[in-house]
Amino acid sequence: MYKLKMNTKSKQYSITIGNNIIDKINSSIENFDKILLLTNTTVGSLYGKEVLNNLFRKDIFYFEIPDGEIYKNEKTLMDIYTFMIENNFNRNSLIISLGGGVVCDIGGFAAGTFMRGIEFIQCPTSLLAQVDASIGGKVAVNHPLGKNMIGLFKQPLEVFIDTNFLKTLPEIEFKSGLGEVLKHSFISKDKNYFNFLRKNIKEILSLDENILEEMIYYSCEIKKSIVEEDELETGIRAYLNLGHTYGHALETLYNFQHISHGEGVAKGIIFAGALSKKLNYITQEKFLEIQNLFLDFKLDCEPVHVEINRLIELMMKDKKNSLDSINFILFKNGYLTKEKVALENISHINDIFSKKYLKAIVDIGTNSCRLFIGEVEKNNHQITISKKLYKGVTTTRLGQDVNKNRYLLPEAMERTVEALEAFSKISKSMGVCEIKAFATSATRDSENRDYFMNLVKKRANIEIICIPGKLEAKFGFLGNSSRFENKIMIIDIGGGSTEFALGEKDNLEFARSFNVGVVRATEIFFKDQNYSTENILQCQKWFQENLEEILEFRNLDFTLVGVAGSVTTNVSVLKSMEIYDPEEVDLYPLSRNEIESNLALFMSKDLEERKKIVGLQYNRADVIISGNLLLLTIMDMLNKNTIIVSESDNLEGGMIYENISFHN
Repeated sequence: MYKLKMNTKSKQYSITIGNNIIDKINSSIENFDKILLLTNTTVGSLYGKEVLNNLFRKDIFYFEIPDGEIYKNEKTLMDIYTFMIENNFNRNSLIISLGGGVVCDIGGFAAGTFMRGIEFIQCPTSLLAQVDASIGGKVAVNHPLGKNMIGLFKQPLEVFIDTNFLKTLPEIEFKSGLGEVLKHSFISKDKNYFNFLRKNIKEILSLDENILEEMIYYSCEIKKSIVEEDELETGIRAYLNLGHTYGHALETLYNFQHISHGEGVAKGIIFAGALSKKLNYITQEKFLEIQNLFLDFKLDCEPVHVEINRLIELMMKDKKNSLDSINFILFKNGYLTKEKVALENISHINDIFSKKYLKAIVDIGTNSCRLFIGEVEKNNHQITISKKLYKGVTTTRLGQDVNKNRYLLPEAMERTVEALEAFSKISKSMGVCEIKAFATSATRDSENRDYFMNLVKKRANIEIICIPGKLEAKFGFLGNSSRFENKIMIIDIGGGSTEFALGEKDNLEFARSFNVGVVRATEIFFKDQNYSTENILQCQKWFQENLEEILEFRNLDFTLVGVAGSVTTNVSVLKSMEIYDPEEVDLYPLSRNEIESNLALFMSKDLEERKKIVGLQYNRADVIISGNLLLLTIMDMLNKNTIIVSESDNLEGGMIYENISFHN
């Protein structure tokens, strides 16, 4: 066990580091009349009862907040205040923050502001919180426009760092903490800690208990020495922000999801290292030494190319900047320096890291428009998706009556353009460098498509590529082929057409688009929502006649995979999802019986009642019956009783397919 004593101008307190030391908190809580044990849902389910059982007092109040950086906000803070007020907490009360950085930050902020300030104890459970958030007294909540924009300095009463919590910490969170650990090795004026880390890579990654305690002690000692000298960050404490200027910008772009704080810091340190090298502050050899330490610990440290104006805008909002300058912590003369960096230099470094970049794909379909934003990586003309950041869908009914008059209606075009304007705004706010849009059957079949495409370019600044059905089918296959080991057939039921793609891995054997879709079928056979037996039989016959070609695959051995709304909606209805959860839907084995059961449910209600079914989007209620009839027809024709539902579809395929424009 290790013990450190923090000595700041505002307070002295101890930092205890060891294994299974929770019971040592008891000596610090005797003189408080009310105690709140604050944690989150994840840590609470793992350790809530255990911690309560190790505390001698039995009248401790317990409160859980949701788990995740996105909940470090004003609403969660108000929930904590409300709980404390309702339970008559006063100025002689205490908060124990049991959790990662979010709990430590928001717990400290609540303590610092409740009744103008009460005491709090930090009990960090993640490596990141143990070496960073729990010590030093910086507490805060996030604002939608930036991380930690609302905060204060409030030193804790004590800090108890129990390494036992790390045994259940997910690997991604442990590596997030390593990002801060490695940062401390660059801040130290000597290389002892750097060498310690290099020497013990294997032991650290395997969670050797003794080495972990020593590592955390080293990190805390480094941070302690800086905080004691500069408690309020007027001087060298700014060095602790190494990597944070770029890292916080990236976290904000990603809405504090899909990227850990440590990963953001690692990427930010490499960005700062590249700036330092450009300014001739460090050599290439030194830069590689910094980079290799992250790589040796298997940390993703490569920066992401972001649209430069958005990147600069976010850096300008960072609380460490003033006026129109951007401050960076850079490497210089064997140590660190805080300097203003010219915007052209930031732009230059951003351009250097162009292998990874933010990209948006838009699918302009017959029934809806969909947006997918991802972090992608390009190597030798091959694109892979590194992170899926955002998906959005808007029902526009662009293909309304196209099958009758071959024209896109003005009101349908206006709905679609408005949706695409919103998509363009979202893409811009997320720093997208490249946006591509492909239009399918409705646009493809219309005689006024050029007018529509020019209108979109003028108002939404999105250039549309009208792709053939075969390529649309290929996109669906590309989005799924790597997910399955065996041969698959992808079925993508759209509003105006349905795509089929058959193959295995990189071998696409068949790709075809058929002009049957849920909007077309509804307009032709169920215009007045009249689902008579005669209309249903005529619709099914129409499906069979137009899809006759797929009968040749009836006896082949393959897994049937469905994408898009008709299949995903069936799962969300089966699970009564008030809020759509893609993880619950993805790879669900949807049976013929389940589809038939849903169809009976849909048929039993008129349109207005159908819109109220939990899990069924109201704007899909008028076409879902056609969707299920088509789905059942396809399964009958292919002699399949189950279809695997995939959340990966032609958006993923379009994202990784580089040469869309070659197939105009």
